[in-house]
Amino acid sequence: MSCPYRRCRAYAYYLRKPILSILPILGLLGVVLVVGAVCFHFLYQKRLSYTEAFYITYCLMWVEHLIEFPKHWLLQLFYFLLPPLGFLVVLDAVVRFSYHILRRDETGKEWIRAMCKTLDNHVVLCGLGKLGLRTLQQLIRLGESVAVLEKDPQCPNFAYARKHNVPVRIGHSREEGVFDDLNITRAKSIILATNDDLANLEMAIDVRKLNPKIRVIIRMFDQELAERLRSSFDMPLTFSTSELAAPLFATSSSDPTIVNSFYIGDRLLVVANLEVKAGSELAGQMIRDLGKGMHSFVLSHNRGEETTLFPTSDTPLQPGDRITVQAEPEDLKRVHELNREPAQR
Repeated sequence: MSCPYRRCRAYAYYLRKPILSILPILGLLGVVLVVGAVCFHFLYQKRLSYTEAFYITYCLMWVEHLIEFPKHWLLQLFYFLLPPLGFLVVLDAVVRFSYHILRRDETGKEWIRAMCKTLDNHVVLCGLGKLGLRTLQQLIRLGESVAVLEKDPQCPNFAYARKHNVPVRIGHSREEGVFDDLNITRAKSIILATNDDLANLEMAIDVRKLNPKIRVIIRMFDQELAERLRSSFDMPLTFSTSELAAPLFATSSSDPTIVNSFYIGDRLLVVANLEVKAGSELAGQMIRDLGKGMHSFVLSHNRGEETTLFPTSDTPLQPGDRITVQAEPEDLKRVHELNREPAQR
């Protein structure tokens, strides 16, 4: 959804409050107009139709006299009361709308609530610290609509969120109605990335009550608690920081070419950057030969200034080429053996 269209919809939600607040006064004015029309129809010295009587009463509200001054005391009362009543109603409407439009604060709760009402199938991000900022950057790159909850009003990462038109609700998760402001019932997922394990757990439980189908992604420092949430509370997307970092730390310490590692089920996969060495068995081979007999896959191929993601299987490897390989640790060792120079064998 384009930003101008979203802002127009947000204005519609934002002005709903002053519109609703003025409806009782408008209703009272409407009743007065109808009563005045009936009175002019029956009590005026000349016979008036209902349409004429209503129009005359309406014009009186704007201090416009279309007929002779009436003789009946009740109609005379309308002559004196309708003009100030109409003036007060118009003035009140102008003041209310001017206040909401001119004093609009894009960081205030009402505007953030209005912006979030325009979101649908969006992601709610709780916590805009270091992890929250990196997560927000990736979500924006993926083209996702995001709403953010952050309790620290002095958070330095607000500037990045506002630059990308991401609504940021300042408040605590225990604040009443905070998830309604973020339109949680229309969200597809929520990322709980605060530094407080207990707060993340409480928010996960509260959000599940409001939206049972929402995907909950939780950051946990306690690895045992993360495992219990996955197994006992039907929250498979619970991640422990130490659990995620441990494989990368261990594999990187054993092999300097490894840049990432992760588990698929119980199997560990690593991603490594290699340079094809002159005289090695890799030089002259096709990329498809690299995967024969091994669980390895070439993610990218770089030659000179040209980089190809997911290169074709018939791409030949030449000395000096740089490749990114995904493999199991044992298979990566075999790739290293094939990439050794003759003097190192």
